[in-house]
Amino acid sequence: RAGGAGGEAPEGAPAAEDDLAKQAAKSEGARARLAAELEAAKGEHAEVLAEVELIAQHFEEGQEQVASLQRQRDQQEELCRQLVADRAKHSHAAGALKEERTAIQDKLAAAEKLAEAARESMGQVEAHNAAMQAELTRRSDELRALSAQLERLRKEHAELEQHAAAKLAKAEEAAAAQARAVEEASQAQATALDWRERAERAADQLTEARRRTQRLQERLETGGGGDSMLHEEIGLLRSKLKCPLCPLKHKDVAITTCGHTFCRECVDKRLNLRDRKCPTCMRTFSRDSVVQIYLTSSGS
Repeated sequence: RAGGAGGEAPEGAPAAEDDLAKQAAKSEGARARLAAELEAAKGEHAEVLAEVELIAQHFEEGQEQVASLQRQRDQQEELCRQLVADRAKHSHAAGALKEERTAIQDKLAAAEKLAEAARESMGQVEAHNAAMQAELTRRSDELRALSAQLERLRKEHAELEQHAAAKLAKAEEAAAAQARAVEEASQAQATALDWRERAERAADQLTEARRRTQRLQERLETGGGGDSMLHEEIGLLRSKLKCPLCPLKHKDVAITTCGHTFCRECVDKRLNLRDRKCPTCMRTFSRDSVVQIYLTSSGS
């Protein structure tokens, strides 16, 4: 049996070797498959890790975006609160501006009434001045007539004196006609006295006319002084409606942050030059805080 067994062993060895070879081949194939699967798993693992890193990166970016959006939301909420506060301030300033505009309109109406009364007074003063000027012209004409009459009386008086002197000379030369010459001289003297009295009356009339002319001139000067005061008052009222920067144009805009008023051209010039401070109180203003106002009519 041992020999038989020993004789059978060589016959079964190749089969065992074939089995081992097959098993080895299977093992090698399984190892190769496992190695390939391992490599594939490693690749999948690397891809998963990359995807996880990408997801983590996107998550961090999403967290940063969420934080940024949160900050933006906080800023927008703060801005909204500021806008609500500014709107309340602007509403209050607009109300104050409306009240001030109403007060200015009332003052303007009062100023218009005062100007109307001033115009009526000026008309009356002008009419009175015209009447006084006519009276002065008439008195001047009378004065010139009295002056001409006085001059004529003076010439006549001189002629009479010359005539009396001639008659006296003739009386001295003609002794025989002395009585008649004396009588003629007396008559001439009486005539001269009469003309002298006329001349004195004319001089008194001239003096009275001069005094009346002086009184008329004083009355005219007094009326002119009142007219000047009236013009000064009207000029003061008009200056209050002028822009304090250029004093050429009327005020037509107001700054709501402080309530001061100017003309549109001066305010636009400051805005274009980035000089956004009120010239009166130096408070900062923007283009949105400049509003249109109406202090005068379009025909003023």
